Amino acid sequence: MTIPPYTSARAVLIGTAVYASPDLEEIPHSYRNIRGLAAVLTDARLSGFVSKNVTYVDDPHKPEDIMEPITAAAAEAEDVLLVYYSGHGLLAGDNSDLHLSLTGSQPDAPWSSLPFSYLATVVRQAKATTKIVILDCCYSGRAHSDLMADESQLVKNQLAVEGLYCLTSAPETKRSKAPKGERYSAFTGHLLTTMQEGIPGAGPVLRMTDLYGEVRSRMRATAFPLPEQCNKKDAGAFPLVRNSAYSPAAVELLPPELDFSRSRAVIIGSGTYESEELPDLPSSRNDALKIHEALLDAEIFGFKPEHCVLVIDPATPGELFEPLEDAVEEAEDVFILYYSGHSTLSSTGHLEFLTRATRPDRLASTGAPASVIAGILERSRAREHVVITDACFGGRLADAFSSVSDCYILSGAGRHRQALVDGTHGLFTKRLLTTLRTGIPGAAPHLNLIDVFLDMQRHNDDNQPTPCLSLGEVHQIRCLLRNRSEATNPSAPHSCLMTA
Repeated sequence: MTIPPYTSARAVLIGTAVYASPDLEEIPHSYRNIRGLAAVLTDARLSGFVSKNVTYVDDPHKPEDIMEPITAAAAEAEDVLLVYYSGHGLLAGDNSDLHLSLTGSQPDAPWSSLPFSYLATVVRQAKATTKIVILDCCYSGRAHSDLMADESQLVKNQLAVEGLYCLTSAPETKRSKAPKGERYSAFTGHLLTTMQEGIPGAGPVLRMTDLYGEVRSRMRATAFPLPEQCNKKDAGAFPLVRNSAYSPAAVELLPPELDFSRSRAVIIGSGTYESEELPDLPSSRNDALKIHEALLDAEIFGFKPEHCVLVIDPATPGELFEPLEDAVEEAEDVFILYYSGHSTLSSTGHLEFLTRATRPDRLASTGAPASVIAGILERSRAREHVVITDACFGGRLADAFSSVSDCYILSGAGRHRQALVDGTHGLFTKRLLTTLRTGIPGAAPHLNLIDVFLDMQRHNDDNQPTPCLSLGEVHQIRCLLRNRSEATNPSAPHSCLMTA
């Protein structure tokens, strides 16, 4: 892959740094952000945009100050149209629509700013083969001189069109930063550094997805929020810049390291029960302890202890729900929930997890409904959710979690089957631990949950409950753990979510 000719490429770089409103403090980084980006784009050693085809928009005062140059560029661009915005972003209206700030914008006056949907419409309709939108913007009301944020999910929804790549500075509920004393904002600074210095071990050119992965990796080492991307019809494969760090000998097939620092896990083992109708399950405590151990094992997952909560014998449903709520609040990459213990069906046929205080004759007030757990996960900002249960009727979890996006559910028993105990462990968890500890020969160095599920099926006895796997609105199957087998296949395809 080589850098394409840029004779028909157009770029519009917008920076709003000065504001009349006392509620929107100045962002001097915006001036420097657009000039730094233009310097890279027009550097023939790195990219190749023609200087006359790169338009600056400093401190737009009216919506047309932005819309007119973007409309003109969209009409002229054939290969690529690139739009970059740096400044405050405002949320307006009942739907909290994203608006781009102008110099005269007021946080409480949506008519004084530019609705992002206007810009999105022009970009969507542009004839350019590849359309790239990069946003480093702020979010009203919370604006300070060193804080900026954007509503990336709103942006993604409005730019859902083939051939378009969108890169945003932070998740929808996080604030980006433009730290005082630095030349550029945090996000744009890391982006420019990556474009200029290159990525060791990568190919001769850097695609948008390469830049995203490296910027995200660099920002993991900071307290800053992580950027997000939206990639339609492989627009992210566009080779924007040459790789200054390219060395043919340095390109390796080694998989990137997995980083769980922004992931959270809650492991629950409910093995002691006060009701005489519920026999104790010491195997469930053992299961939870061993799964917790596997999550902390750097050769399998690599969670830090403070990010992996172990709950043994929760006394009440509240003691089960509370750690879930705390972990869901913090998780950004992956949220993992594991439960081993008794479960039963309510009078309406819905799955209930049980705790020490559960009484079958008072299930409505003492049980822990799977639907309540699903409601907690619906508030999660994590990019993926993994729910694993070694409990009876686990196959019914798919019903409760149908509204949780990007959710994998791996259960030890079907909708109508009992989970079994094999010695000191649940039979399902025992098989799961075997796969985690020994790995899968011939598979990629990193495994996803489907790999694990299929391996467990291959070793399943016909007389035993068959594990169940369901995927709830999963958009892309991602790797979640390391393959401990010594016979891995480095060239096998795999998609990693949490690269270091």
